[in-house]
Amino acid sequence: MKAMVDVSEHNGSVDWKKVAGRMGGAYVRVADGDHRDSTYGPERVAEIRANKLIWGPYYFARVASAQNGQRNGTAEAKMAIEFARSGGWPKAGDLPLAYDFETLNQQTAAKAARHVGQFVRAYSKEMAHLPVIYTMPGMWPVVERELSPRDRAFISRCPLWVAHWGVRQPTVPEPWESYSIWQDTDHASCSGVRGACDHSKVGVALSKLTIRGQSKEKPPGAQPELLGTEEATAPAGKPKGKKKGAAAKAKKAQASAGGLPDWLPQQHVKLWKFPWSAKARGSTAFKKILLEHGYLSPNFTLDEARCHDPARTAVPGNLKANAQRQAFNLEILRHELGDKPIAILSWYRTPAWNQHVGGASQSRHMQADATDFDVQLVDSFGASVFDKDADKVYARGGFGTYPSGSRHTDSRGSRARWSSF
Repeated sequence: MKAMVDVSEHNGSVDWKKVAGRMGGAYVRVADGDHRDSTYGPERVAEIRANKLIWGPYYFARVASAQNGQRNGTAEAKMAIEFARSGGWPKAGDLPLAYDFETLNQQTAAKAARHVGQFVRAYSKEMAHLPVIYTMPGMWPVVERELSPRDRAFISRCPLWVAHWGVRQPTVPEPWESYSIWQDTDHASCSGVRGACDHSKVGVALSKLTIRGQSKEKPPGAQPELLGTEEATAPAGKPKGKKKGAAAKAKKAQASAGGLPDWLPQQHVKLWKFPWSAKARGSTAFKKILLEHGYLSPNFTLDEARCHDPARTAVPGNLKANAQRQAFNLEILRHELGDKPIAILSWYRTPAWNQHVGGASQSRHMQADATDFDVQLVDSFGASVFDKDADKVYARGGFGTYPSGSRHTDSRGSRARWSSF
């Protein structure tokens, strides 16, 4: 099984014949709120079908606000379906519409939770199948905590498309137990698509994700596998015999130790449980064993710190201490924010990649002690909350904002502040 690509008008024209030679499926954007995607329509859909790609439309969610007439999730579902149908969707073998829920749209978490619940219920009533939910582990938890029990149970049945870049395995947010699609990068290259594009791995056979596949069985919820990649784990469904995937083994190992990895020495258990403490940050032995097992700190891995260049360049050995110093500062920030997951937008950059993305000539990212966070994550906590905590944690480091609303923190050892707003 091949991977997937997703595109919007930002990618311009696409050579779908070339894409079909590399990918097994695709999602194409139909709209962002009220803004209809200029490249979506019957011609694009016909070309995708002609090249025998399994495909589906996706819609970028906009929580009810004054700017969209307080359109609730029910009304948004109706509008998204109409936009998708205008291109010739759905037909047998198509994927369900994916609801791209990655921003609170400057609204409260409680309002966002009601909105997504309304959307899913209205969509399923109209279409007689469930939508795919696209979201990020860095922003979704704040919404999930506000879901009603009924909506939480209903949404848990929707196939999950999780966006988590720069990690070996993605974080699967509640209420899901596994993912169906994993968007592992936004900087992939694909023949037929100009420039960098979003790339996803599939956790189950795409045929099971189609509208027809949903009608035959419950929405996918089996142990995920990375099909068509060298990182493949156990096949979807029940494991055969005694063989289990790496993810299942890791889960079992941690469960057997009360959430602790089986390689962790007893004398370090308290440090693992309280990674924001001065004792954890100051223990050379603890930090050494973490690195030996691919961790910078209990909640951040070496894989997360990799460069986002096509080679996925690892942090060089001489910079691992820098990356680990930043990781432990992130543990403090994470704790200040309520011990909730915080997804990293960007960490280490090679000099070449830093130049490619337009980074500052002396960017701390090249020293591996800097991380960026996207605006959706910041908004999920409340911009003032995130900024206040980051400013405090990085009193002897760098903290800045970018025009996009994303934030930067680094552990340079001296105070630096700036704003590009």
